[in-house]
Amino acid sequence: MKLARFIIETHCHGQRHAARIQNDGDDSSYGTLPDKMKMAVPADNADGDEDVIVYDNSDRVLRDMETYGVDMCVLLPSFGMTNEINQQIMEDNPGKFIAAAAPVQTKKKALRGEEAWSWEAAAAELDEWLSKDGFRMSGEGIRGDPTRDEPIEWSQRKKDMRHVFDVAAEHEVPVRWHTGYVSGYGGAHGLFNLYPDWSDPTLASQMKAEYPEVPIIFDHGGMQAGWQEHHVEKCCQVAASFDDVYLEIGLYWPELMKKPLNDPNISTEQILWGTDWGASMVEHSQPNEDPPFYWEQINDRGLPAHQSDYWGSSLRQIQKYAMQEDLPQEDLNLILGGNAVRLFDIEVEDDRMFRQYVDV
Repeated sequence: MKLARFIIETHCHGQRHAARIQNDGDDSSYGTLPDKMKMAVPADNADGDEDVIVYDNSDRVLRDMETYGVDMCVLLPSFGMTNEINQQIMEDNPGKFIAAAAPVQTKKKALRGEEAWSWEAAAAELDEWLSKDGFRMSGEGIRGDPTRDEPIEWSQRKKDMRHVFDVAAEHEVPVRWHTGYVSGYGGAHGLFNLYPDWSDPTLASQMKAEYPEVPIIFDHGGMQAGWQEHHVEKCCQVAASFDDVYLEIGLYWPELMKKPLNDPNISTEQILWGTDWGASMVEHSQPNEDPPFYWEQINDRGLPAHQSDYWGSSLRQIQKYAMQEDLPQEDLNLILGGNAVRLFDIEVEDDRMFRQYVDV
């Protein structure tokens, strides 16, 4: 039996990388991999000499969708993944996918030295893609000049981020704000040193004050990987203050789910089911410990060649929480799909699948 009437995965990477890590001549050279991934060449354009290519991995997504009863997915680009490939996936599978837009080509041009990075160019690329069918938000996260290697002050970073929020406001779509971090395979890739908003999610409150009409989605809800909970608590602090700030809880364990779901100032209508399907993390199990499991990139296991099973694990954890807390099914229907339907303006066959009341 499905856990909900209509299930939407809000954080899915439908593209995958193929890397020639052996070119480094060093099995431990994970540190160079993230930079190579940023320059990944689409498989259709590759000539065979590239260190990293990126390709359409939607066949595996669709197989897991059928296996776990997932009705739709939100496709996110990251590390060289392109809007073009996500657009093709949507066209090939009507009704199965929507996508987030990112200034991918602006970043790649800067990394190749073809054009200096500019926020104006990034905003123009975002605007172009958000004007196309199926692109319903910006993300994943808000990055910046990919050639930058010096930390940026929050005052300047906030000015830069306004370019993204301006475009989102014009298109009436949410902005995705990355939270949480991984430790293996090169760590957080310097992003936490460069961008203050990546290390302090409460700064989102300042952007909400300036852009009250723009919803914010906290990617991963503060828990991308590992077990430290401080970013989750900061995300909850913001979500408790704004009713259109959303948390993805797909990588939470049951006890962690209590933080937002037991907060009287955070509505179940602010909770989304988003994992990180397609990412390189693996499940680390430690029975009888706290927490009993978490996701992480684990160096001594090597790079996972298999497709990590995010949904089987995540849905099992949500089921555990729902049973422990006797969560009403109507709430579960919203968390696993209904909230995403409303937030992303998704057309469904029956809009009465989800809780709604009429004033009398």
